[in-house]
Amino acid sequence: MNKRGKVQFWLEFFSDLVCLTVANLISYVVFHFAIPKILDYPASEWARYFIAMLFAYIVVFAGFYSSLDIKRRDRRHEIISILRNTSLTYVIFSAFILLIKSPIIESRYMLISSFILFTLLLFPEKYFLKRWITGFFTTSKTAAIVGIITTSDIADEFIKGIKQDWSLNVSGIILADRVFAEAPAMAGGAPAYTREVFPKSIHDIPVVSCDDSFMEWIRSAPLDEVFINLNTDNDENLQELVEELEDMGITVHLNIPRLARMLDESKFDNINCRVYAGYPMATFAAAQHNTAALAAKRIFDIFAGLIGCIVALIAMALVAYPLKRESDGPLIFKQQRVGKNGRLFNIYKIRSMYADAEERKAELVAANKMEGHMFKMENDPRITKVGSFIRKFSIDELPQFFNVLKGDMSLIGTRPPTIEEFEQYESRHKRRLSMRPGITGMWQVSGRSEITDFEQVVKLDCKYIDEWSIGLDIRILLKTIYVVLIHKGAE
Repeated sequence: MNKRGKVQFWLEFFSDLVCLTVANLISYVVFHFAIPKILDYPASEWARYFIAMLFAYIVVFAGFYSSLDIKRRDRRHEIISILRNTSLTYVIFSAFILLIKSPIIESRYMLISSFILFTLLLFPEKYFLKRWITGFFTTSKTAAIVGIITTSDIADEFIKGIKQDWSLNVSGIILADRVFAEAPAMAGGAPAYTREVFPKSIHDIPVVSCDDSFMEWIRSAPLDEVFINLNTDNDENLQELVEELEDMGITVHLNIPRLARMLDESKFDNINCRVYAGYPMATFAAAQHNTAALAAKRIFDIFAGLIGCIVALIAMALVAYPLKRESDGPLIFKQQRVGKNGRLFNIYKIRSMYADAEERKAELVAANKMEGHMFKMENDPRITKVGSFIRKFSIDELPQFFNVLKGDMSLIGTRPPTIEEFEQYESRHKRRLSMRPGITGMWQVSGRSEITDFEQVVKLDCKYIDEWSIGLDIRILLKTIYVVLIHKGAE
């Protein structure tokens, strides 16, 4: 299943499950309290009831799920699908509770009313889900941000097709006519495009480059994926380009005829194929993660974020007075950071420095103990006394749970750089940003104050990305708790 299919599958799975839950809850409230028709059953029977219902729902959803793009489903298809799935769910459910001899099978009001409500709720749910997906998903944080490298003679058709995929947000187009081949000729031998007449946009998407400076845009722009579809026979430097994109942690889609000519020398793994906009494309990336595991990670982040935000509010209330008394300035320090694949966001911390800390940073560059594109120094004079205390116990990091809840960060990940640091990155450094940044991570639990080489930080971050799993996150979280308790590596 491709990425769009996986996103659609889980969106429909959880939204349909919500409808099923709401239908049963409404039925219970109405026929137990408002119109008493349901007998009092013990909690164990209701637990068996809902387990049986969940089992029936999962079986039917998995067995009869329509993988057809939700944008292409007509009204007839949706009606048939809803009636079939709700009927089968309740048939299997009824058979199951009959087999386990649950007395709730006698509650006809509960069964019939929840079945009718479930069916009726699915119609508006499908309608609004379709509208949300087709109208808002493309510009949401969940959509993949992509760039397209193509030639002017096929750009219009290819980009129009790519825009039909609602899971992709195309942010820029590179017309590589001059980079990989001469521009195609029109009648009379004149070039179809010159530098002056290259279009500024195609299908409302800006053309960001039409010469060999396009890598500057790719290195600085937030990009998750790049499509390369070139109608030219010149493959010189193309493999080098694809390797550099992979080193940056960007997923690459390359048209298959071109890949076939490069395949003998290719060093790429994890290649799979799919048709995009009518063109067969091979997709490969440095690391590919299980979609269900990533969804579980995000769900855990939401729960952890809610708890963390409560703890952060308490901590902020406790340190507000001594911090404000010691030094002027806001309680919360806000700074723009670079997140997943170059996305910008505001990170939140409890202020631990004097208000003019950023202005004084230039004076202290010589004391930087980090080798590379990070700044850290011992006995930083910009840190207040209260700030030193809250840093020792990592209390200053607590407001980042609000970033986790918003989706800018994860509980576990890589540390987000400042814009100034990011601007000094080489292509390979950007790969450490190919996952959502985190409050803690492999670098933090490896003794962050003892690590002074930025390349070692990058190595640890890439190791985390390559080896990521739910189990690894759990191990890092447990190590983080230990590190915080013994104050190891904190400054």
